[in-house]
Amino acid sequence: MTMKSGRMKLDLQHFAGAGTGAPTMQEMLQDRAEQITQQRALLDKAKSEKRDFTPEEETEFNNFETRIVALDKQITREGAVSAREQQLADVTKPYRPSASALGGNPVQPQKKDDGGFANLGEMFDALRFGDPKGRLQELKRNEGQGGGRQVPEAFRDQMFSFRNEWTIGGDGGAGGFLPTQFRPDTVLQLAAPTAIVRPRATVLPAGEPPDSKITIPALSQGSNGVFGGVEVTWIEEGGNKPETDADMEEVTLQPHEVAATTVVTDKLLRNWKAADAFIRTLLERAMIAAEDIAFLTGNGTGKPLGVLNAAGALTVNRGTANQIKYVDVVNMLAKLLPESVGDALWVAHQSTLPQLMTMQDPAGRYIFIQGDATRGIPSTLAGIPIQFTGRTKPLGTKGDLQLVDLMYYLIKDGSGPYVDASEHVLFRSNKTVIKAFWNVDGKPWVIEPLTLEDGVTQVSPYVILDVPQA
Repeated sequence: MTMKSGRMKLDLQHFAGAGTGAPTMQEMLQDRAEQITQQRALLDKAKSEKRDFTPEEETEFNNFETRIVALDKQITREGAVSAREQQLADVTKPYRPSASALGGNPVQPQKKDDGGFANLGEMFDALRFGDPKGRLQELKRNEGQGGGRQVPEAFRDQMFSFRNEWTIGGDGGAGGFLPTQFRPDTVLQLAAPTAIVRPRATVLPAGEPPDSKITIPALSQGSNGVFGGVEVTWIEEGGNKPETDADMEEVTLQPHEVAATTVVTDKLLRNWKAADAFIRTLLERAMIAAEDIAFLTGNGTGKPLGVLNAAGALTVNRGTANQIKYVDVVNMLAKLLPESVGDALWVAHQSTLPQLMTMQDPAGRYIFIQGDATRGIPSTLAGIPIQFTGRTKPLGTKGDLQLVDLMYYLIKDGSGPYVDASEHVLFRSNKTVIKAFWNVDGKPWVIEPLTLEDGVTQVSPYVILDVPQA
């Protein structure tokens, strides 16, 4: 295949609308697809002959690239104007409620934007092998170092169902909080046994701009008591009223970028209908685990601060190394914020299971009760639900058993999700690296242990089992 480089000379007048008139969106997309096809032909020819480009082929390839870049810009501008024109048309269109809505009957939910893709697998295929239809150009580009394109709304809940928009707390009445967005598909897909922290935490939506820092006031309690420095006394007639001293602290969260990657064969990716569910499930499970590990054990450096390292956590030294005894459990319960008993959760490493399941009180009664997952009944330890996991520290180390009320853990979501695909790392193996990016931060809300009304007893919504006292 031989072409003259002059054939690929960029006709700027054509893009400016001179001569025969400006090209339509379909014509530009078709032209772009042809340039990509010609580039592929040059690459395949050189690879089949096991050589690099000749000077003439290098010039032809660069000319194709110049034309593609110019077309990309024109397509982006045309798409942006068309979208605004459509928005303007929607705004000016008179509202006509459907007969079903007027009659009080349910109406069909509005179709979510899919970006023109049949499913997420087809989008990965387009990222890897090219998109002659130009659909990727319409998707927002990730401005972080990871790159990639934003996942269309229709597919976000399929792979990123763990990202909720709920703010938990209260009953919706005075003093309570309601979800800033209602997403029933997310709530139904969110499986508590899979994601430990996020379903129980206080989640702050991304907002605008999504990756900006957010600062939340926190009442400095600690030694000031559970009422934060408010002092109540009985006063005789004419007596002096006491002073109060309520201090405010700040909790700041700023989403960090995090990426999940996996490798698939090019053969599987070309069969994107079959690859869709496999890739989504694999990435989602890995991302859920990554978040849980950070929320439970993170050190706060470039990642969330986990409850294990919370300044407001209380530790209990175990009596015997590498063991968990009944008295350790009792001592942990004694350190838990009393108001958290109804919402608390034991988070235990899988290696602690044999000791906890066989634990007995002094009367010989087992304090572990096996639940029934088929009926939604959780297993409990001393009457409090317990979750076994591999996402904390193993038996014998600090944090192998945690007693936490995760409503007092803050999660701030950021931008994303974004996805990308690359052939370069594993080009010789005919494999593709799939990446998913999102931004998130997490931090314990309570900044120091609380002192109860007696002025002595300290409690916390985060209680951590530590190693024996030195």
